[in-house]
Amino acid sequence: MSFFGGRSGTSNPEIVAILDVGSSKTVCLIGRVEPDLGVRILGAGSHASAGLKCGAVVDMQLAEQSIRQAVQKAEEAAKLAISSVVVNISTRSLRSRHIHVDTKISNAEVTDRDLQRVIDTGLAEFDLPDQAILHALPLNWTVDDERGIRDPRGMFGQMLGVDLHFVTSGVGVLRNLAHCIERCHLRIAGMRASPYAAGSGVLVEDELDLGVTLIDMGGGITTVAVFHDRTLAFVDAVGVGGQNVTSDIATGVTSPWEAAERIKTLYGSALESPGDDQQMVPCPPMGAQDELHHEPLSLVTSIVRSRVEETFEILRDRLKAAGADGFAGRRIVLTGGAAELSGAPQLAEYIFKKRARIGRPHGLVGLPDHMSGPDYAVACGLIKQVLDKKKQIISGPPDLSGNRVRTKRYVGGGLGQSMRWLKENF
Repeated sequence: MSFFGGRSGTSNPEIVAILDVGSSKTVCLIGRVEPDLGVRILGAGSHASAGLKCGAVVDMQLAEQSIRQAVQKAEEAAKLAISSVVVNISTRSLRSRHIHVDTKISNAEVTDRDLQRVIDTGLAEFDLPDQAILHALPLNWTVDDERGIRDPRGMFGQMLGVDLHFVTSGVGVLRNLAHCIERCHLRIAGMRASPYAAGSGVLVEDELDLGVTLIDMGGGITTVAVFHDRTLAFVDAVGVGGQNVTSDIATGVTSPWEAAERIKTLYGSALESPGDDQQMVPCPPMGAQDELHHEPLSLVTSIVRSRVEETFEILRDRLKAAGADGFAGRRIVLTGGAAELSGAPQLAEYIFKKRARIGRPHGLVGLPDHMSGPDYAVACGLIKQVLDKKKQIISGPPDLSGNRVRTKRYVGGGLGQSMRWLKENF
């Protein structure tokens, strides 16, 4: 299946297109793999988002216009026309679910058929009609009482088990987004969780091996992902982002939204400094009859710190409640536009008691300079994931039917998705 079609009607399986639909901006990237160079970006386009709130479509027409504008810019740069895209998912309904499944081994030696059967059993165990599966990732294989096995084939035992990590999202939210993209005459070739994609864009090998927590601080939503032993082990999301910081500033200093956004960009910081009380920040008036007024920088700093600190504390508590903090490593990586707030890494270190850094995309050739910041981590990671040869158990767009009837997409024969995944990854 080709992700991309040219203007002449021919298709090139090595060229792909991705769409990062965020609350503040929509990004489209077109790229391909080039030998000895890696992933090359052929075209890139971005446009301010509208019609979205906390990652969900709230105005179909406005969201469609944002997508069309971003896609058109990328198409013009690449001199190609998009036929389908892989899109990111960043909603408040993004959740992790873990299932352990055991099956008896029919033969003394574990075979491909045994692995397929235990995976199919795990997929069949998932029974939440209002949730769609975005990812199904095996965390650990077990043979009898032995855990932590990477590839059990060829081993001997009586019981074969697997710990499956499901990443899910609400069906309704995905349906609305899918319908909006389809109205742009684009076919959805796949959906990926935003923090999972961001990890592919900014994390380094040692962080993936030792364990790391990635926090993607978007405009309308903040998502978190824990990577352990090179595998996505946990995700979560809270409906708070950089736009909430802007709203808090607008309320706190009594200025319009646009002025508050500028104040946040120029003066926003999550850490206090000794001279904040002496420095005054110009605050434009709300109405024509009001006058320009000034507020101390300490007020702006306290507003920013309060919101960012609250967000980090919510994520910290959720990680602990889910038991993910124990394998999350000693490293925090921040991505997203709000990660560029001054002092955000230092505040993360204080809240999580771990080392923190800002994650910037790497491993892409031809990426425009203005897209090299942490706010483009999801888009860059998304195209790297799609062009990676490593496949998942479930590929293609998720099942948005709302029913739990097993189809060949989840349970296949010898040529089913599970077997293809096994052959490509072991």
